[in-house]
Amino acid sequence: MKKKALLILIAILVFGLFLRLFKLNQLFHFTMDEALIAFRALGLFRYNRPFLIGGISPLQVHLPPYFYYLAAILLTPFKFNPAGWGIWAAVFSLFTITALYLLTKKLFNQKIALLTSLLYATSFTPVFFDRHFWPLNLNPLLTLLALLLLTKLKQKSPWPYLALGILMAFILTTDPSNIPLILAVVVYSIINLRKLSQKFLIRQYLAAAAVFFVPLLAFDLRHNWQNFSGITKLFQTASQLQFSWPKLLDALLLLPRSLARFWYSPQTDLVKLYSYCIPYADSRQHHLPLALVILAVVILLWFLKQTYQSQKPLLKTIAFLIVFYLLGILLFGALGYSIFDHYLAGLLPIFALLTALFLTQLPKLAKLLLLSVLVITNLYQISQARHPYGFTYKQQLVSWANQELQGQDYALDSISKCHRENGLRYLFELTDNPPKISFMDPNFFWLYQQPPAQTIPDKVLLVTDKPLTTNLPILTRQQFGHMAAYILDNSNHLYQFN
Repeated sequence: MKKKALLILIAILVFGLFLRLFKLNQLFHFTMDEALIAFRALGLFRYNRPFLIGGISPLQVHLPPYFYYLAAILLTPFKFNPAGWGIWAAVFSLFTITALYLLTKKLFNQKIALLTSLLYATSFTPVFFDRHFWPLNLNPLLTLLALLLLTKLKQKSPWPYLALGILMAFILTTDPSNIPLILAVVVYSIINLRKLSQKFLIRQYLAAAAVFFVPLLAFDLRHNWQNFSGITKLFQTASQLQFSWPKLLDALLLLPRSLARFWYSPQTDLVKLYSYCIPYADSRQHHLPLALVILAVVILLWFLKQTYQSQKPLLKTIAFLIVFYLLGILLFGALGYSIFDHYLAGLLPIFALLTALFLTQLPKLAKLLLLSVLVITNLYQISQARHPYGFTYKQQLVSWANQELQGQDYALDSISKCHRENGLRYLFELTDNPPKISFMDPNFFWLYQQPPAQTIPDKVLLVTDKPLTTNLPILTRQQFGHMAAYILDNSNHLYQFN
């Protein structure tokens, strides 16, 4: 690498890191999904509770525990403060940007590689995706590592094959949305079978299968096949779903809409960016400029045509990856499942590559003008980002509640428009002053150090973003972002959880 290019890449990495650490606590997202992983980390190292399975997948079976163990190890240096994950997520993004540079340079040239890295480093969507530490956080990096390892496969060396096999197992461990990446790797192996060692390929896939299934089999042998019985639930659920034309259309357009969101994100409220709530998830897809969506469709079709005519196997693999994502989303839509844009997280670096390739087709002046518009617009959007349920507000709420309730038993409840399961129960656990009973107990009781109480104490800490209606006396209240916290007098023991 030439010295000038190296300096430019370092500058891009430093700037990308800054954008991912900017207002870390204020903009850090921590709700139920993240709290579950944090509780597993706490249980592993503080309560001595190892585990054999990871998170539940949309396929109704649990995944292997490797991501959860990794997350637990990463959280330990920060004394289990979840904001530490935000720092790790930013560090991982440096590897993602570097891997994207290396892959693009291998496929094209250094200039396009630097352009691609700059686009990924400064785009609003990957910046805030990289800041969100959860099982899909590593998908962009895993995609790039898998593609780079494909270029290292040789007849005489078994190590790249073994590394790819282990990586494939970890890829499936993080989230089933990575299945298209696995299929793309398999297709690459089939297309290039003559150039690869079939013996090493067999070992690769056997190693991946063993690493993936061994902990799940160990768990089910101890629990009467409880996990794999979830497959039956999957078929029962699928049989009850109904075909939906609107969902199929949303599935068909999810890919171009997500590419358009790489260029411009109308939402700067991070709750609306991260939320599973259907109104917010739908608005992320439907409130985009139509011209951008049409342009995204054109670029996707252009890229697929170019790769069809290309002689580069890796470029064809990227095309297969896009097609497999599209087919998977279409299947989900046809079955009537809700469609979320984070399913395409693994394509975020590919979106940067497509954008860079499109820009290189333009005249120099037009390219510079459009690149400037893209970067400046996204930087402005990043500067406008806010999180009315952010981690800082939750820390302040917990600190305030502990001061008001010091030495008193209390219950924790939440009434929210769309964010009821908000991660507060875990934060109270860290203070060694957890509630005796809470709204999260049906989901998390098995993760606590002490089992929840059976009755509601005399004090209730109620958190809501709705107008409060209660017959109980309000002892005190405080506002934290969009969350209003009330301490209620439950001396008459009439309070009931919603």
